[in-house]
Amino acid sequence: MGVLKRKQENEAINFKLPVPLKREIEALRSRAEEAGFDIGETITAAMWRLCKQMKAELDGPSRAGRKPGRPAINAAERVQ
Repeated sequence: MGVLKRKQENEAINFKLPVPLKREIEALRSRAEEAGFDIGETITAAMWRLCKQMKAELDGPSRAGRKPGRPAINAAERVQ
């Protein structure tokens, strides 16, 4: 296994976030950069995991019986 990695092509996307979440991400970005970390790579990895999870949910058999536009809520989310 080689040490070198190919540079990936990147493209910006835009989407809306609740203001408190945006502020939290901005604060974390500042702290991460000061500590020498790349928050962009961390968010990208998390987005890949989220896409995989969404695809599984959309393709999975558990979709039967759900109303369109209404996401399933698990017990942990109801508690919040």
